[in-house]
Amino acid sequence: MAGGDRRETLVATDRPAARRRRRLLSHVPGGPWQGFGFAIDRLWLAMGASLERELDAARGLPWLAVAFGAGALAYFALPSEPVAPALLLLAIGLAVAAWRVHERAGLFRLLLLASLFASGVAATKLRTDALATPILEREVTATVTGWVEGREGRRGGYRLTLRVASITGAKLRHPPTRVTVTVRGDAARVGDAVSMLARLRPPSGPALPGGYDFARNAYYEGIGATGFAYGPSKPVDLGPVPLSIRLREPLEIVREAIRVRVLAALSGDTGRIASSLIIGDPGGISDRAEDDLRQSGLAHVLSVSGLHMVLVAGAAFWMIRALLALVPTLALRHPIKKWAAAGAIAVTFFYLLISGLDVAAQRSFIMTVIVFSAILVDRRAISMRNVAIATFIVLALAPESILGAGFQMSFAATVALVAGFEAMARYRRGRRGPPAERSLVRSVLGWAAALVAGLAVTSLLGGLGTTPFALYHFQRMAPLSIVANVLAMPLVDFLVMPMALIAVLLMPFGLDQPFLAVMGFGIDGMMVVASHVAAWSEGSGGAAMPSAAALLIFIAGFLWLALMGERWRLAGIGPMLLGGLLAFLPARPDMIIAANGLSVAYRGADGGYEILARKIDKFGAGIWLRADGDPRDPADPALKAGTACDSIGCVGRLPDGRIVALALDRAAFADDCRMAALIVTPLTAPAACDGMTAVVDRSRLARTGAVTLVAREVPLQTPTSLPRPRGAGMATDSDEFSPGDEADATGIEAEEDAQASGSDEPATPTPPVAREADKPPEGTDRLDALFVVGTTYPAVRRAWMPPLD
Repeated sequence: MAGGDRRETLVATDRPAARRRRRLLSHVPGGPWQGFGFAIDRLWLAMGASLERELDAARGLPWLAVAFGAGALAYFALPSEPVAPALLLLAIGLAVAAWRVHERAGLFRLLLLASLFASGVAATKLRTDALATPILEREVTATVTGWVEGREGRRGGYRLTLRVASITGAKLRHPPTRVTVTVRGDAARVGDAVSMLARLRPPSGPALPGGYDFARNAYYEGIGATGFAYGPSKPVDLGPVPLSIRLREPLEIVREAIRVRVLAALSGDTGRIASSLIIGDPGGISDRAEDDLRQSGLAHVLSVSGLHMVLVAGAAFWMIRALLALVPTLALRHPIKKWAAAGAIAVTFFYLLISGLDVAAQRSFIMTVIVFSAILVDRRAISMRNVAIATFIVLALAPESILGAGFQMSFAATVALVAGFEAMARYRRGRRGPPAERSLVRSVLGWAAALVAGLAVTSLLGGLGTTPFALYHFQRMAPLSIVANVLAMPLVDFLVMPMALIAVLLMPFGLDQPFLAVMGFGIDGMMVVASHVAAWSEGSGGAAMPSAAALLIFIAGFLWLALMGERWRLAGIGPMLLGGLLAFLPARPDMIIAANGLSVAYRGADGGYEILARKIDKFGAGIWLRADGDPRDPADPALKAGTACDSIGCVGRLPDGRIVALALDRAAFADDCRMAALIVTPLTAPAACDGMTAVVDRSRLARTGAVTLVAREVPLQTPTSLPRPRGAGMATDSDEFSPGDEADATGIEAEEDAQASGSDEPATPTPPVAREADKPPEGTDRLDALFVVGTTYPAVRRAWMPPLD
């Protein structure tokens, strides 16, 4: 222990708490136990002294940001909605208590962290209540009239975001105020008032428990319905355009002009990728190009994020400072470095505007502004303190970001990079010697080696931070991403983004074409790297979806390792290894039932999933297969090899011989209730099935959302022969079926309608909506007896979940 550390420990032993511990230990009988107790006491004192040094080094602020983020995360894990005034009072009370005991350092810090945690919960609750997004209660075909608020390119069409003025042709209790509609061909521009006949549905919930919740994301974006249009939109007169949309019109004109110029200069995927990098519109990029970028670990280049903001800001900072340095009077008498930082912030803001003001871009802009603002006030630009400040700002404005893959991966990569380069800087300072004289050739080679090593270390550190989140959210990692980034990122850093900046600045003067050509050359080189690396790693990188517990354990260890500065930060490696181990021991359910009751995944004899459905929903099936670590394509015919379908439903056989039935028509219940161990249906099951089999019907699915089932060890008590041919031997009373059954049955064909219209939303009918008067069929008790049931929705609905009517 160093002399300074010993002095701090000796000072700590004079504190009242330390004296009380020594008196307590003095009553412990002598021998090894007393020695062990004093050793623990010395360790405790050393940890306290180390914590004091951490706080003196201003490393406490990041932990406050962690506490606030943990509170925001905890809000979404609550089983029901909390009360906002109670949360505010709790946060304020803890803050006051912390201030009252500020002289007791340990208790003060504990109460301060608790106050920030409660503040995170309260901020998320207030944000949720303030939005109060109305959600469409059921799937409808209606005429939608409103103003175009946003437009995104899609292959063969556009996705429009509409500010709704009216919805006619359907009686709705919760008419949405904003919807997204996919249309074919050319579409209206931002600010236009339009009307169209559209098929609307509530935003989709998770495809399986624990999966990505599209409905929650839509709620916080203010979107209450999604769908597709039957035919083109028609212009209408709705009076004055809302101010918020009117302000976006000039910006959209500029973005469209840039897109046209870029696509005129660069063709194919090169032009579309260039357009994506400049204006944030990735529409039209081929599936092959996207797959190559994803498989090689270069997909992060496509979306405007922190990388692009930093490159644009850095290029602007360097160019402005270099130009100012050409004037000796300015360079010698004025703070041109600060002027360049201010100019870089202005250029980055312009880039934010033309990139479409995406949430991820806004988050990256905030971080970039904080970095360059540090230069303005003569502070270190890259530090963990600045990362913490950016985290506070982002989460205070949009606390729901804590659940987003973009936020998690962006900040994890930033934390890993800052922590890693801080550690390397400390290591270099400890080994720094007198500078050695080197020739020009050796200097150039040393610079090149340092560049390659820096890119490799950057990719390694970024991969360490983002891989766990990529596995959890996308069930995929890029095994050769270091190779791809080392080879491709110099092109992006020194050719693509600087040329993009110069080209945009010179577009008003018609001088952009040469620079766009150089940008295209860099993109082509990047795609060559992506294609080769993707080919080398083809078929690898997929993994089953890890549990949330494994991810949280890894995050705890990662934050401890990254945010602490003393040697005991290495204790974080243990939880990281444990989380990594648990990630490869995921829960694999025996069955997954879609929220709309139209498809079931069950394990076949080979251990992989088979899909029971009249027509496989490729979107949902793709999510199920990825979560199971299954590399098969949803279009693989082997997924239906063990199933049989007719006009009224489908049947399949579990490995133990029991039968699973998908009933799509009332007539199917006659045989299925007698023969199947489990019936899944988008209809309301007849009471005659009571006690005969386990049932998952529209009433249950409306309450639970998508369901996972794990078979219990129970004796085989059901027939194993397939119910073929089906008959109508079981009579059913029409009163046992809900009046909406016919609509649900005809809605089965909605997938064909969606594909015909070019929609890229999950093309499945809306999950049924429960009524309070409905009671779950008695067969659900049998379901619980046969299976461990996992549900998507809790017993009490949260604000973003489909309403219980």
